[in-house]
Amino acid sequence: MAKSKNNKDISWEQTLSAIIDQTDFNKKMNRDGFSDVYSFSKIIKQYDFMPIRGTPTYLSLDFLSLQPKILMKKGFQIIRTGNGRFIILDGHKFSNCYLNLNTTRYSTIDVKIDTSFPHLSKAFEETQEDVALEQLNFLGIYDSMIGNLFGKQKWYVGPRGGRRSNFSVYGKRNNDIKLMYDFDGPEELDYTIWTKDHILLIEAKSVAENKGLDIGWHKISYTASRFNEFKKQKIIPIYLLKWKKIMHLFVFPPFRFHQDGIILNDMELQRPSNVFRMNLV
Repeated sequence: MAKSKNNKDISWEQTLSAIIDQTDFNKKMNRDGFSDVYSFSKIIKQYDFMPIRGTPTYLSLDFLSLQPKILMKKGFQIIRTGNGRFIILDGHKFSNCYLNLNTTRYSTIDVKIDTSFPHLSKAFEETQEDVALEQLNFLGIYDSMIGNLFGKQKWYVGPRGGRRSNFSVYGKRNNDIKLMYDFDGPEELDYTIWTKDHILLIEAKSVAENKGLDIGWHKISYTASRFNEFKKQKIIPIYLLKWKKIMHLFVFPPFRFHQDGIILNDMELQRPSNVFRMNLV
């Protein structure tokens, strides 16, 4: 909470409450299931909210549990649309934009430790997501995973990192697919693995045990947009979830684009087809 120019304490929750109480907002939400696109910089000026953190703290919400409480009560969700902009989405009308994964069923992949590199094994004893991604390579996990999914074949680590992307984002509501917004801004790709016929996109999170199962589908689907031109390869989204000494790899069905963009809540694509578990020692 921070002091506004009127010397009043205006919180982000109060700012959102003022937005969702507007008649025009509710008319559009009732009609379409999502709001107009808002600019964070304009909103904070209009409502005298003085943020104490950077814009991504308020808009780039990786997990459903991080959504503001005032929105959660109504089933609403903030979805970032790039360049400090966002919409508010009705999670009842456009369901499953955030996943609800579970770890009750999985196949175990055994780690392969190269005892001739004990110094490297020790160096991997960190919690950072980037470290975990390379650790799986060192432990032979990727080789085993690819063998389980596609059979033994050659593969390479491909490009990753941040880039600016522009694409349309659609939402499924019953049997209708509606254009919700055009994304224009940065997206971050954690890791890729390439076989001759597949591009594996990996989003990684390192969190406390039993957390991170409610990740937003936008974290994966936004990054898929940069490979829309590769028509001959199947794009396979993968979510790496690390809990200290336990890792899970959630492998999703081949990604499907819609026209010039992506669908944010395609339930058929958002159910893992395989789940692999690794116990690190």
